Amino acid sequence: MSIFLSPGKFVIMAVAGSLIAAGCSKKSDTALSALPPAQAKGTPATVIVHPNETGIPVSTSFLGFSYETGILPDSTFLTPSNTVLVQLIRNLGNGVIRVGGNSSDRLVWTNMARTAVTGKDSVSTTDIDRFAAFAKATGWPVLFGLNLGIYDPERAATEASYVSQALGGNLLALQTGNETDLFSRNGHRDATYQYTNYQQEWNQYFQAVRNALPAVPFAGPDVAYKTAWINSFAIAEHQNIRLLDGHYYVTGPGSDSSITYHTILASDTKLPVYLMALKNSAQPYSLPYRISECNSIYSGGRKGVSDIFASALWALDYMWTVAKYNGQGINFHGGTGGAYTPIAMANGMPVARPEYYAMLAFHQAAHGNLVPTDVNTGQLNASAYACKDASTEYVTLINKEENQDISFTITPGIKAATAQVFILTAPGITSTDGVTFAGSQPDANGKFTPSSPTIYNPANGNFIVNVPRGNAAVVVIH
Repeated sequence: MSIFLSPGKFVIMAVAGSLIAAGCSKKSDTALSALPPAQAKGTPATVIVHPNETGIPVSTSFLGFSYETGILPDSTFLTPSNTVLVQLIRNLGNGVIRVGGNSSDRLVWTNMARTAVTGKDSVSTTDIDRFAAFAKATGWPVLFGLNLGIYDPERAATEASYVSQALGGNLLALQTGNETDLFSRNGHRDATYQYTNYQQEWNQYFQAVRNALPAVPFAGPDVAYKTAWINSFAIAEHQNIRLLDGHYYVTGPGSDSSITYHTILASDTKLPVYLMALKNSAQPYSLPYRISECNSIYSGGRKGVSDIFASALWALDYMWTVAKYNGQGINFHGGTGGAYTPIAMANGMPVARPEYYAMLAFHQAAHGNLVPTDVNTGQLNASAYACKDASTEYVTLINKEENQDISFTITPGIKAATAQVFILTAPGITSTDGVTFAGSQPDANGKFTPSSPTIYNPANGNFIVNVPRGNAAVVVIH
């Protein structure tokens, strides 16, 4: 059986005398009316799944958002009264919210309620209370960053105590300093600042906080890119942390006019090297690792690159690559604005951007273990990944080609009775609007209800899925 996916719809075609079905209807588990036969189209590629191999467990809290500490004083965003944002996050199942970023090393903890004269360059108890209520509403635990830029262990301990009390069981871990491997570059420290200096400061913060909170969990080192710092930190502090983490961006800054959407769609040779370094640092100590801040282009992203549908294709491939290297999750950096944010604010309301739809697609497909696949795409800019739980296989197909449709032949390796197709699409690869996953968008209240997929039978045990240029698909086989 072959399937042709076109932007905004898909058509299922028979190759062995079966019926042809197309479209989808809500809350239906049966194929719709038949369409005339059509020929499969696209350059061939193959995906052979090995479901009987153990594979790599995909964390149930893989997805995440990263926000600047500087957004906490904004009473309109990370608040339980922002019910649309809460719902958009809840659509993604379980995940992690990280608070930190560059502003975490600038904003000062007041240990008092916010008043009319409290500056935006500070964090108050009011801000933490509101954010804690927001986190509780989402059900997502929090990675919370303490200010190391302005060195003050005792103040940090006071803040940690309040944050821990406010978040309660929603506190995943505390972190100390953001991108400390860049401290000598961004003005927080002088040019002589090295890892050994950071290690000493981290220990002093750790002791001050643990004196107040003997059991509070920590994570780190939350660096920008220096894997040597990550490895040294793991060696020195593995007994004191529950999570190892670092950041990743494809390139930047966002002001660089040479960066186009082709940049993020190109093969990223740096990412596997970086992920392997984190994996190798974490593995000896049985530590999980996470990319606690990431996105396409640093310094806010770039318009026409980070806010178009190409960024969704990049994000989906990026998430699966992190999972492939045993990463426990990612946190896409964003906020109320910025080209790269997965959820933006427009006219006072949260709006899902293309990257958010990639997260929906990942959530649909990330079940059980990521199992090995033999993927042959030739010279095509395409990728495929497969997960398997107790009874179902989930295959993600990503076509990053601008001018070629691709015909993926999937050999599932299981006796499959039926399969379902969900498509991630937009009017074009440069579209900022009109993005859908599974034929749907979140409604005015933020709730996402996927259209029911077409259900079909296999032919000779295989499935041919024709993914149009600049589209992706999730195929659920069972």
